[in-house]
Amino acid sequence: MPYSPINVSNNILKRAFQEKVDVSPMKLQKLLFFVASEYAKRTGKPMIDGNFQAWQYGPVVRSVYDEFRSFGGRAIRSYGKDAEGKSYQIKEASDPALHESLDVVWNAAKNYSAVALSRITHIQGSAWANSFSKSTFIPEEALKADQTYRSELGLPEIRNPR
Repeated sequence: MPYSPINVSNNILKRAFQEKVDVSPMKLQKLLFFVASEYAKRTGKPMIDGNFQAWQYGPVVRSVYDEFRSFGGRAIRSYGKDAEGKSYQIKEASDPALHESLDVVWNAAKNYSAVALSRITHIQGSAWANSFSKSTFIPEEALKADQTYRSELGLPEIRNPR
């Protein structure tokens, strides 16, 4: 079953808060996109409940945008909350593919700026580039197939991709 994008975002933010790495809403969206792509490659399944939209500055999950937009271009300083005001994270021990996807993307991309990550999502042939002028949403198959960011981030080859 796919995860709440807010909860997965909280897993990313946990790493950011622990390591004192600033993550703006725009940077969070790009990290979430790369993690979702890595997860789809490892499992053959969608990571989040919902879709990425092809916005001008790259892929965006609307619910994550709405949750964190009050931070503007500043670093996010709190976890995302559900409708009852509670914050949740995914227990990564229960999903090794999620844990590995989060770790590999975080370690590769945490020191990039939001603008640099946005530029990476805009590489010709990327899932975003192939969707931007044609559709509001980025198809899950395009997300899974996207390889354009991997060399830019120096990500290792995935063993046994699905």
